[in-house]
Amino acid sequence: MDFKSLLSEFLKWRVKHISDKRFLIILSILIGVIMGLVGSLLKFLITVIEEKVRDGILKDLELIYFFFPLLGIAIAVLYIRNFVAQKRLSQSVPFVLYSIGKRKGFIKSVHMYGHLIASALTVGLGGSVGLEGPSVVTGSAIGSNISQLFHLNHKRKVLLLGCGAAAAISALFNSPIAGVIFVLEIILVDLKITFLIPLMFSSASAFIVAWTVSDQEKLFGDVAIEKFSVADVPFYIVLGLLTGLVSWYYITTINKLEDRFIKFKEKPWKKFIYAGLLLATVMFLFPTLYGEGYYTLRKLLGNNPAVLFNDTFYAKIPGIVEVSKESWVLIIFLIGSVLVKVYAYSFTKIAGGNGGVFAPSLFTGGTIGFVLAQSLKNIGFDNIPIKNFTLVGMAGMAAGMMHAPLTAIFLIAEITGGYALYIPLMIVVGISYGTSHRYNKYSYFTTRLARNGDLVAHDKDHSILRNINVQRVIEKDLISVNVNGTIADLVKAISKSPRNIFPIINDEKELKGVILLDDVRHLIFNQEKYDIPLSAIMHPPPAVVSRSDSLDTVMEHFDKTQAWNLPVLKDGKYYGFLSKSKIFSAYREHLAKNDEDVF
Repeated sequence: MDFKSLLSEFLKWRVKHISDKRFLIILSILIGVIMGLVGSLLKFLITVIEEKVRDGILKDLELIYFFFPLLGIAIAVLYIRNFVAQKRLSQSVPFVLYSIGKRKGFIKSVHMYGHLIASALTVGLGGSVGLEGPSVVTGSAIGSNISQLFHLNHKRKVLLLGCGAAAAISALFNSPIAGVIFVLEIILVDLKITFLIPLMFSSASAFIVAWTVSDQEKLFGDVAIEKFSVADVPFYIVLGLLTGLVSWYYITTINKLEDRFIKFKEKPWKKFIYAGLLLATVMFLFPTLYGEGYYTLRKLLGNNPAVLFNDTFYAKIPGIVEVSKESWVLIIFLIGSVLVKVYAYSFTKIAGGNGGVFAPSLFTGGTIGFVLAQSLKNIGFDNIPIKNFTLVGMAGMAAGMMHAPLTAIFLIAEITGGYALYIPLMIVVGISYGTSHRYNKYSYFTTRLARNGDLVAHDKDHSILRNINVQRVIEKDLISVNVNGTIADLVKAISKSPRNIFPIINDEKELKGVILLDDVRHLIFNQEKYDIPLSAIMHPPPAVVSRSDSLDTVMEHFDKTQAWNLPVLKDGKYYGFLSKSKIFSAYREHLAKNDEDVF
């Protein structure tokens, strides 16, 4: 018996013995287990590569280490093109949002495994990106393909896609709560509260598997959290403003750099060379930008952050003595790292690297928090808790970049054990989010989708209209009248038609105008006027729409014209009419259908 036959028999057995709700729970756990194993494998690969490169090879090749990220990107690109796909894989959260909004949750199976090696090579060899974006795509692809395998409907497919995304965050950060909240804030913004159950099962199972099979140490080790003091609130407010403004700077800069390199879209190797050389230059000037940035954060949270400067070529310049953690030289160096990190991230992505923005956000926010706290300490505020500010800064930057305040709060609390920081976390995250949103209506994830008109998943009305079949709401029962006719011909049409609008066409079925019943009401009982040609009283429609237009585009025409009926053309010929009232009826039906429980 082949696989299809076995699957068919299983599906028949499942329908008889397992309810839909229980089956969704089983699948959500399965997705979590798979993603837990994938996340553990990915972290293992990164650890091995980093140990071999950072602690081994780089010590002997100190002067050329900045070319290693290019090597990692080049190998990743070659691997994808020769063994996975013919072109670059989509590897970020916007792709997942696009798949939900425009592809009804469908993600190709190649995304389940293609990112594993590519992201490990990119990040492990120093690419200035994070693993989270590719991992979320991987988890979402696993959820999407499992739902396709078992022939689940659209709503359940999207739910399992979200389960995969939650499992990815949970497995990478050992943060099951943040994984669930991430999905609710960013991925599945329109799901019911009941959908939390499969999301929690998936996230929890991914955490258990990852915690069991991999290193159980916290991402940044055991960080000694200091007690919160109300006296520090003004400084936390400053930190919130700083992370919010830097988030705005990052989002704006990333989009501008991507636009600059659009001209190389059809020349990937030229783009690789240009962006790669710029990346190497940035890495040479600021070695702190090498890799995810977690190495730098561990040093900032440790007792000797000055090693970040003392291990660079700057420290070897004659006349520069070894700096301490209080040194203004170190602070200036770290400020430069913050300002330039966005370029390292962008050049890594543009060159073809496989990675996301999560880790760079944490790096930047943590560095800002350290710089602010250490600067305050240097000028006399001796009681400033530097580690607290470093951790809270991570959350502030993540909230500003992703527009996901709750995700940022719970992520930092979970990965650091810093639950005593909830008050400063809420202050900084709230201000950062508000500041960033003031200048960027959309998050980093949704900016480009919004620019391209593809941000369907985050707009309920837009999403519903996209899913309504246009053909279903086009009305073809309106009686048309030839443009060469007279009022007499129109009266005949009126006697047969239940409608009060009449399209006027020529012999080639081209729309020449429209006539409303109100336009001729005063004429239809005056036979002396019956010989008046229709061309004398017809008028152009307020707008016309194409058969290929989506309903959200149609509604824009309705809003602009304030009309209730608009003619539809197909290949330039009259095809029918669209009625606003009929679209509203279809909308209500679809809304009611969406409100049906899937769990």
